[in-house]
Amino acid sequence: MLYSEIKERENRFKIALKIAFPLLLLIGIFFYSFQLFSHTSVNFFLLILLIPIYVYYTVYLIYHGFQTTLIDPITKTFTRAEILTKIEKISDPENTTIIFLHINNFSDINERYGINNGDLVLNQFIQKLEFFLREHRFKNIPIGRYSSDSFLLFIKHPSRELKHLLTVFTKSVQNVGISNIEVKVAFSLLSAAYDTDANNLIERLLMMIEEQKKSEETTPNIKLNQFKTIIYEVIQHHKLFFKYQPSLSLQKEKITILEVLTRMESQTYGTLSKQQIQRIVNHTGHEREFDEKVFELLLKEIIPLMEKEILFSIEISPVTLRNLNFKRYLLTLFERQKISPHRFILEITEKKSYENMHRFREIIESYQEVGFKIALGNFGGNNCGFEYLKYLPINLVKFDIEFTKKIDDSRYQHLLGHYIKLIQMLHIQSMVKFVDKEALLHKIKEFKPDFIQGFCISKPKNLEQILGEIK
Repeated sequence: MLYSEIKERENRFKIALKIAFPLLLLIGIFFYSFQLFSHTSVNFFLLILLIPIYVYYTVYLIYHGFQTTLIDPITKTFTRAEILTKIEKISDPENTTIIFLHINNFSDINERYGINNGDLVLNQFIQKLEFFLREHRFKNIPIGRYSSDSFLLFIKHPSRELKHLLTVFTKSVQNVGISNIEVKVAFSLLSAAYDTDANNLIERLLMMIEEQKKSEETTPNIKLNQFKTIIYEVIQHHKLFFKYQPSLSLQKEKITILEVLTRMESQTYGTLSKQQIQRIVNHTGHEREFDEKVFELLLKEIIPLMEKEILFSIEISPVTLRNLNFKRYLLTLFERQKISPHRFILEITEKKSYENMHRFREIIESYQEVGFKIALGNFGGNNCGFEYLKYLPINLVKFDIEFTKKIDDSRYQHLLGHYIKLIQMLHIQSMVKFVDKEALLHKIKEFKPDFIQGFCISKPKNLEQILGEIK
């Protein structure tokens, strides 16, 4: 039996006592009343009145008991409210570790095997977790369901040892599966002393889960309220600067595209990349403000590069791109700076596809009509790039880093080769990034992409260096 079920049983028992004790008291009152009080009609009426009062009291306790259940009906773990309350009441945060477990493919399980099987997977997953913890002498561990596919628990134990144990557990679940269903699990853990606010703790754990999906950068140990301060500094005080990474055109055999890499300067945390805090920018609803500030400062800086025959590729939030006010702002800004939109490639990457694809296509076409080009970033990675390729008028596809990393794998070679041919048949240009060695450069050239980018071509440079390099 789970610790949460034990606590729920205790809670039910307390409610039963609250019901039973007044009943015994009521019986006692009736038994002794005729000896203690005179036999008048008023006293008799008052005694009888206690019966409906007790009935109402009993019904209220039963109803309230169902409304205040401590456990989730499917997994029998604590509810989110209850586990968060317990986290806030941790008595020894310095020595307590909070763990976040996430089933990455739970939505796929529901779609492929049905909701009932999804519930079964969740239930058995918790049973396996409880058994595993007991095997390693962790008993009565509070486990709560945070969302449909994630769980929270905390253990009074050093995080280093727990990380090893959880790695063993998650790998065993992924290797064996549950009821012949593949289950992909990720986890993050954090000291309870990180913050007294449970929401900040959970936010950080969620960010750490997302970091595992990224191949390059990790997010600094920054709390949510501090992120908001940094973003405010960026927007209000122009704490932005840019680097430019050249891309080689194989057809022209020269640099024709500069990828704009946005960096942010923080007094407390130093230099941060846009990717490192992009999630918080989105979370706090500052996508449009942030992207507007990026373009405002960028267009002023690149004026000396306007004499060069070069295109600029810059990542932009799809949410911003779909905002009509942003488009008006952008066109006004370009007109004021006397810079042609034809010089810019707007790169988008989105995990889940936008629901109204027809509307999104109209938006992209409206940008292309005034001269902008549209690129898909991290194509072939864990996103909706292929779905967008089917429906949207894309100009450039940038392949995910995985293709470069695993280029020695024949499967990836075949995929990359066929993808490039398919993309070129659709009259879309292609770019392979993260090419850092000479041998890799020669190998990638065999696939004949339109552009190659990476340290082998050039490292990111500031404006002065780029001016000296591009003729």
